[in-house]
Amino acid sequence: MIEGSLCSLAPLRFLCDEMLNSLAQWLRIAGYDAAVPAQGATDRQLVDQARAEQRWIITADADLLEFACAPFHVIYLAEQSEQERLKELTVRLDLDWCFAPFSRCKNCNTPFHGASEQEMTTFYPGMPEWPGEKVLACATCRQLYWEGSHVRRMRQALEVMNGWR
Repeated sequence: MIEGSLCSLAPLRFLCDEMLNSLAQWLRIAGYDAAVPAQGATDRQLVDQARAEQRWIITADADLLEFACAPFHVIYLAEQSEQERLKELTVRLDLDWCFAPFSRCKNCNTPFHGASEQEMTTFYPGMPEWPGEKVLACATCRQLYWEGSHVRRMRQALEVMNGWR
């Protein structure tokens, strides 16, 4: 169920309920701003956070639908498996999984920036040689990311998910 129009909360920013953390990670990998509430947050806190931050709530919790008349938007996913929920979200929002891939940290949602030499030596001391490609950094997690086989596999998964549109 989607209350309101997609245009009223553009650009797309999401707040995934606690049980959809993995879905939030996929949205971040695709480049979307996808937050998750603090662990143990109540439904009311989730609603308040979404309203304050102008985010779509994505949930598989039917109890959140009682707040659907509030001045924000709820996307209820009826499917049970993660893959089916990803498909449902893709179809319902015509979601572009190749929107801005690998531009946000999948763990904390912070936008990446190009890693400095100092960050590379501080975050990964003793790394003998860096890959020739661009190295990205997450200022919050203090981690570095670069194009490796895991990124290529995730990029392929994003392309498959785009095929669901």
